[in-house]
Amino acid sequence: MKKLILFLVLLVSVGYSAQAQFSLGIKGGLSSSGVDVKNAKNTINQLKDADNITGYHLGVFTRAKFNNFFLQPEAYFATSGGRLKQTDLQNNTIDEVKARFTRLDVPVMAGFSFLKVARVQAGPVASVLVGSKIGDQRIKDYLNKTDWGFQVGAGLDISNLTLDVRYENINRDYTNQDSSFDLKNQQVIVSLGIKLIGK
Repeated sequence: MKKLILFLVLLVSVGYSAQAQFSLGIKGGLSSSGVDVKNAKNTINQLKDADNITGYHLGVFTRAKFNNFFLQPEAYFATSGGRLKQTDLQNNTIDEVKARFTRLDVPVMAGFSFLKVARVQAGPVASVLVGSKIGDQRIKDYLNKTDWGFQVGAGLDISNLTLDVRYENINRDYTNQDSSFDLKNQQVIVSLGIKLIGK
């Protein structure tokens, strides 16, 4: 079903681009992200959200605009994660560890522009996991290779420059032979882009 929805969104995007204003550009920026651990089972370590960390992203975007409506598929390399308090339930010790995710993200945003420079937008994001760690432990093999989430936000367009502020939520399931838990990765993303083709 998710593949079908994504295919339909991309199909509509191609259809609109044939009769709409089309632009292509690059974008990058910073994020503040945290990790919330839920539904832990059979684990000797208790993990709780401690603090946010700073991540970054860099990639490309396209935009097909039809009157005030637009579709904006993107693809970018990104890092996210958060600081966690790790309690060893056997030894009764508490440490702070950093969770890190390295990802290839593909959001497909839909939205409306108004006042000639402002935008609001929302849409799904497919996140392909490239690498991940909690502390010194590599956990990529225990997470889904692809997860889905959503983004929502607002932006400004001034000449060929674009500025975006978005909230993102992606849930990941951790499962190994002994334990399992859910990782809820939330972040606020600030990005600056430049249109190389189109307006």
